Amino acid sequence: MDIIALLADWQRGCKESEKKLKALVYNHLKTVCSLHLEAHKKQVDATFILSHLPNTTCLLHQSLMELIPPSYGIEHKTHFNRYLSLFVRNMLRDEIRKLKAQKRTPPTYWIEEATEAPPDQYLALDSALSLLAKQHPTKADIFSQHYFLGLEPEQLAQQLNISTATVYRELKAAKAFIRVNA
Repeated sequence: MDIIALLADWQRGCKESEKKLKALVYNHLKTVCSLHLEAHKKQVDATFILSHLPNTTCLLHQSLMELIPPSYGIEHKTHFNRYLSLFVRNMLRDEIRKLKAQKRTPPTYWIEEATEAPPDQYLALDSALSLLAKQHPTKADIFSQHYFLGLEPEQLAQQLNISTATVYRELKAAKAFIRVNA
């Protein structure tokens, strides 16, 4: 199934393409979330907050209802991945802001889990990532697609037409930048 063709049809208003594209995105993000959460379960790093969001499935369902076609043309899968990684990042940030704004927060969330990684950690990551995007857009793009879409360095290298070693260097530099600025 050609994602770019589906996206173009969706931008023209095709409901069938919208359904197919959202199903593809949902299945991919569900897999990414599961793998990502499993990989970071015991490890506290900048992405640890993902495991503390209430009900990933519910969040993905809600998010896909809000997913709208981009207002600009997408010609390559790379562009779509950028759009999607930004969407996931914004979705997570908005969800965390909602959690912080609630007067009554579900006790299991705060007592059992958030003591290890407060929502402020993700908001600090988001802020540092915005700063990184202004100063080093390529590093921010690679970091976002790796962490928010689950793309492996090899996939990113092929997609961006750069070496895998360059992807690893860019990721390492992005992580260092975020650590300093978060």
